[in-house]
Amino acid sequence: MDVDFNYASMTLRDYQNWKTRADAAKVAFVPFGGGPYYGYEVGVIDAMHELGIVPDAMLPGCIGDFIGMYYLMALVEGRHPTYYIDQFSKNGLLWEKDYVKAPIPPFFAMRVAQWMRGFAQYYTTPQAYQNLFAPEFIPNMMKAGMDYMMNPTDRNLGIFTRNACVCNPMARLLLGGYFFAPIGPFAELYNPQDPDGWIDPAINWGSVYSDTSPIYIMSLLKVGAAEVVQSTNCADHPAFAPVDGRRLASGSNLPWLIAETYIDGSYYRESAVRDVATLTPTALDSLPSLDVCICVQIMDSNDTDMLSIDNGNHNNYALQVTEMVATIGDDDIKQAMAYQKQKGRDTEWIVIEAQSDAKPFWTHENIARCRQEGYEIAMHKFMTSEKLRPYIKHTPRHATPQPAHAGRRTSVLREPRANRTASATVTGLHAAE
Repeated sequence: MDVDFNYASMTLRDYQNWKTRADAAKVAFVPFGGGPYYGYEVGVIDAMHELGIVPDAMLPGCIGDFIGMYYLMALVEGRHPTYYIDQFSKNGLLWEKDYVKAPIPPFFAMRVAQWMRGFAQYYTTPQAYQNLFAPEFIPNMMKAGMDYMMNPTDRNLGIFTRNACVCNPMARLLLGGYFFAPIGPFAELYNPQDPDGWIDPAINWGSVYSDTSPIYIMSLLKVGAAEVVQSTNCADHPAFAPVDGRRLASGSNLPWLIAETYIDGSYYRESAVRDVATLTPTALDSLPSLDVCICVQIMDSNDTDMLSIDNGNHNNYALQVTEMVATIGDDDIKQAMAYQKQKGRDTEWIVIEAQSDAKPFWTHENIARCRQEGYEIAMHKFMTSEKLRPYIKHTPRHATPQPAHAGRRTSVLREPRANRTASATVTGLHAAE
C-alpha cells in the first residue's frame, strides 16, 4: 500500500468493507469545487444536515476534495457537519476591507486582452491608488526574509518573493487589476517532505479510513496521461490508489494554484484541467445503486466572455486566471447522466449552481453570501425532490444560517450547537480552485 501517512497504529478499511458500502450507496454528494465559491458547498451541507440527509458517498473535485474530506471526518466523529470546514475557513480568509490589499500575481497562462481590460477598469477608481500602499504586510515580508536566510530553500525563497511582491507599491501597480487573493494566509506552501504538514486543520486519517465512513472517491490526472485515475479511502482497493496528503494536494491544486505534485516517480495535477470531475464511468460503476446525486456546480459555461470583476461565476475566473476548461460542471453532469441512463440506472440529479452575485474573493463576506444562497437553493430543491424524500429524516425548521460570531477576528472558534443549522463561522482557506 502506497500512502504517505503513518497507518501502523490505525485500523484501515479493507476492500471488502469498502465494496459492501459502495454497492449499497444510495445518495452521493458531488462538490465540484470552485475556489472562493465553496460556500455554496457548505450551504448544501447545512441544508442536508437540517433535513437529516447523510450521503453514502462523496465524489469531490478541486477544493471540494477538502470540503468533502472535512465533512466526512465530522460525520464519522459525530461532530457538527461543518465543524472542520469552519476551522478550515477561519484559518485563511480575509475581510473584504482588507482583501483588496493583497493582489495575487497573475503568473499563470491567461487571456492578455481580458487582463488588460480588467487592469484599465480597476485603475479608473481612486481607491486603487490608495491600495498601492500596504505597510501591514511588511512584517510578513521581513519574517519570510529571515526564514529564507536561516533556511535557504526554494520553498522559503518563493514565500519571501511573494511577500515582497505584495509589499512593493510598484509590484502592486503592475500586478493589480482584478486578480485578488489573500497571499499572506497561504504562505505555507505544500512541502513534499511533509505532505500533511501544511493542511490545517489536520486530516484524521483514522476517520477517513474508518469502516463507518462514507465512500470517498477523488480524481487525479497524471501529467501526460489521457485519462484521470481514481483515489479512494480504501487500504487495498485493487484499482484505485489510496487517498493521502499528496493526492489530496494534487487533486485540489492547493500546493500553489497550477502546481503539480510528485508521487512515486510521476507528476499529478488536478483533473479539472482535462475537463473531468469525479463523475467518471469508473467511479459511477463502483456505486451501482445510486438513487440521487447532489451536485454543487460552481462552473457554468454561459458567462465565459465576461470579466470576473463583473460576474462572480467561477468558470470565467478560472478561465482567465488559469486557462481552465470552462465547461467543467455542465459537461461532467451531462456525460454522467447519459452514462447512467445507458447502464439502466435510474439516478436523479439535483444540481445547485452558483449565482451571479458571488465574487472571486477569498473573504468572509463572500463565503457567507455563497453559503446562504447555497442553503436556500438546496432546501428548495431537496423539498421538491420525490426521489430524495425517503432520505429526509427531519422536518425543516426554515432557519437562516448565521455566523457563530460577528466580530472582526476571534482567537477561539465556537463549535456550533448540534441543533443549529449552519451556524458555525462562515470563513475559508486561501486555496486555489
